[in-house]
Amino acid sequence: MERALNTGRSATSGRPPFRVTRQLHVLAPLAAALALIPIAVSIRHTADFGLAYQGGVEAWASGHPERVSTWFSTPFLAFVMAVISRLTTEVVGAHLFLALNVLLWGGLLVAVWSQLHGRVPSLWWWGTLVAAAVFSPGISTIFWLNFNLIVFVLALGGFVLIGRHDRLAGLLIGASLASKPILLLLPLALLMRRESRSAGVWALVVAAVFSAGGLAFLAWRAGDWTVLDPVPYLADFADKTRRPFVTCVIQNYSQQAFLCRLGVPPSTALTVGLAAAVGGIGYWLTRRFRDSPATAWELFAAACLLSPMLGPIEWATYQLLFAPLMLLLAYQFWAEGAPRRLWVFLVVAFLMTDVVWDPLETLARTPLPVLVVSYLTGQFAQYVLLLTWARWLSLRKASPA
Repeated sequence: MERALNTGRSATSGRPPFRVTRQLHVLAPLAAALALIPIAVSIRHTADFGLAYQGGVEAWASGHPERVSTWFSTPFLAFVMAVISRLTTEVVGAHLFLALNVLLWGGLLVAVWSQLHGRVPSLWWWGTLVAAAVFSPGISTIFWLNFNLIVFVLALGGFVLIGRHDRLAGLLIGASLASKPILLLLPLALLMRRESRSAGVWALVVAAVFSAGGLAFLAWRAGDWTVLDPVPYLADFADKTRRPFVTCVIQNYSQQAFLCRLGVPPSTALTVGLAAAVGGIGYWLTRRFRDSPATAWELFAAACLLSPMLGPIEWATYQLLFAPLMLLLAYQFWAEGAPRRLWVFLVVAFLMTDVVWDPLETLARTPLPVLVVSYLTGQFAQYVLLLTWARWLSLRKASPA
């Protein structure tokens, strides 16, 4: 974050400095996370953790977690969940996992807004903190008990370490990919920059080693070394993603799912074509940002925004990955004086990501039409955000400054 902040004008340039006590600027982000505890203690379901737990049980029993119809995860996560299933029950494990998610959320808010403290005006600092505190993709990730937050924090931690501890950075990013590859474009983007190439190589190596280790574990439990072949595992994943209750449902925000709802059937060619288009956008952005160390966070934000668009599955909680770009744009808009209309587009994109509050909506018995409208609205946030960024990049390129 510090590298990105140095690209803008000083917070004290023409604006009053932001002065709060040290305790307040640490406690305020932490309080935003602790406010979730009363809801967290009332959660009784095991949600996505429970589904992963059942996959881990099957992985230990037979070496074939893919036999569980709801298993969409990696061999490495199958190994992790198999070990967890031997150590604790599903319910206890879910409670511990929920507590870990809340702690990670609080740590993330404290770390980011501590960096921003003293660099931006008071109104901007508090406004963005409040926005983060009510950012529904993050909160939904916590209460769905899924792995997105852990995967994101691992990748973010690795990215921060690039240039100082490249091997450790690669280890964290590789572990993120092996656990759940929702940031698949990040190591590829790192390879495009000389400063981050070493970390990118290490990330890919670690991800490959961890994945191979997961397959080896499954082969051991299955008593069949043909399980080491990843092709059948990938084929099973591809087959599951083509099922109507996955591909065409409104909860799926992927481009393929949107086309499916319009009557275009899913296919391998369509998946590859859409992934190639997203990859092309990513390549254009990477070339734009690869030459300047000051644009490193733009590279990370681009990888976070585009990676969820690659595959046939993109749930609303994946929009947690939009947060880096939203925060970066909010800082750049303030620091460089963006036109008011771009502020409006950014706010609209944020509100569109914030309309889905499942599972809290379902637990509160929200009427079905409201749920449908919220999901139909939320799926377009990624496009509004991408177009807003494209327009901002165009304006910055045309500006003499």
